[in-house]
Amino acid sequence: MQEHGLYIIKKDFLQLVRDIGGDCDCYNGNKRPIYCCIKDNLIEGLYWAIPTSDISHRTDAQKSYYQKCLELPNKDLRSCYYHIGKTTKEALYKISSCYPIIEKYIDHEFSSCGKHVIIRRAETVNELERKLKRILAFESRKPNYFPQHITDIKNYLINELMKEVKPFSV
Repeated sequence: MQEHGLYIIKKDFLQLVRDIGGDCDCYNGNKRPIYCCIKDNLIEGLYWAIPTSDISHRTDAQKSYYQKCLELPNKDLRSCYYHIGKTTKEALYKISSCYPIIEKYIDHEFSSCGKHVIIRRAETVNELERKLKRILAFESRKPNYFPQHITDIKNYLINELMKEVKPFSV
């Protein structure tokens, strides 16, 4: 996986989230959200998948709520729930709805014009990483605070990664 790349995740992962007790929309027909993946700083093979979408599909009430959160002072955690990135169109990143993920649950790269889409704009990357760190720091103090049950999913995936590691023999 390439950091800051956009990916489509497998339906199996969304079912796994539900099985673990987290909230997600795994029965949304064939549509699955696009996720921007950021590599975890400590755990090799673990990434953080941030749902992203075109903001133009949102209602005025939703847009108003996102803007309200974005205008809150930085000390308010809700200011980190969302980010609106500028590309050829406005993209909404739902940072508080992030999931830990491993490559096994990635279905395929999200492409545009035959090329894998990678977020390269430094301002967007810096804000996504800053806000994600705040969300994850809060989650570490209050496990499973967010409806997707970030901590339980992370623990499950760490166990999966541990099973994949082959013991070293001499």
